[in-house]
Amino acid sequence: MRNNKSVLGVGIITAVLAITGCGGSDDNGVYQSGGNGGQNGNGPIVNKAFQYTSFEMYNDKANSYKSAWGKLKYTWRESGITEEISTVVGKTPFQDIHNTLDKNSFDYYVGNNTFIAIAEPDFKQYFKFKVVDSDTFKLTQTKDKSSLTSVFDVLTYDLNGKGKISDSAMTGIDTDLNAGYFPNDVKFPKGSVCYQLQETPVQSYYYFYTGAARDKLSIDQWLKLEPNNTYYALNGKPYHPVVKNVVKEQIGQNNSLPAVHYKDQYGQYHAAVQFNGMLYTADYYEKGVKETMNTDPNTSRVECWMYNDIAADYLEQQIKANYK
Repeated sequence: MRNNKSVLGVGIITAVLAITGCGGSDDNGVYQSGGNGGQNGNGPIVNKAFQYTSFEMYNDKANSYKSAWGKLKYTWRESGITEEISTVVGKTPFQDIHNTLDKNSFDYYVGNNTFIAIAEPDFKQYFKFKVVDSDTFKLTQTKDKSSLTSVFDVLTYDLNGKGKISDSAMTGIDTDLNAGYFPNDVKFPKGSVCYQLQETPVQSYYYFYTGAARDKLSIDQWLKLEPNNTYYALNGKPYHPVVKNVVKEQIGQNNSLPAVHYKDQYGQYHAAVQFNGMLYTADYYEKGVKETMNTDPNTSRVECWMYNDIAADYLEQQIKANYK
């Protein structure tokens, strides 16, 4: 998953809004969203549905699969989630690949008396989508008598005339066109947009997953090692964290799991959870605090992988024309 992990981190945030550009863009090429667009009814959520498309490349030489590009289209409605998966190029049907997702690999969402473990293939039965306005929605996940809710602002970016940016670029919009084998002169056509989701949790929680970094450490040992680790600020600058504002607590069912989080000198959270005898590196989301992320392509590098129909159709054409 390349962005918007949190409660959408199970691989479902990948798809296309079936409308042309909506709303008025500001001077940064970012459509007004997260409030203004919703109040005016001109955001990307139309008729209580949010539609989007993403693309994924698959290459599994170990199992003799041929490389394949897959197209994933999703529609979120209050009545449920629909999913369309197809192969753009490649001899291996992407639908078959997608259906072999490991049911023993889980995403964990853990908070006060709350423990939710969801395997990626099973996500649709546990998520409930609720429209707030035309560029804001609530997403609630419920399983095993635990529930978590977050509010998501949909940020919409104008891709008209935009194409590849250099790997070292610190500003701009990073899309699938940045893959190395696309020509340098490819540009999205008029009407192309992409989306980011920015989360505000209704309650605090920790997120980690089966493949997250983990070790047989105590919380105190982990805290002692943290200043030696290298992290990256939103501007891309590497730094070593100053461990301060440390909070140790018990979370999960019956609050039986030790956890810790702290906020470093850049205001970024770092966290860990003890689970099944291991200490997992985690993300921490604070109640009522909007997710910190790169949102302005004029001042930072914005990752944007969720496309409307016009942008998705163009990307599909470019994949078919250039992927070998």
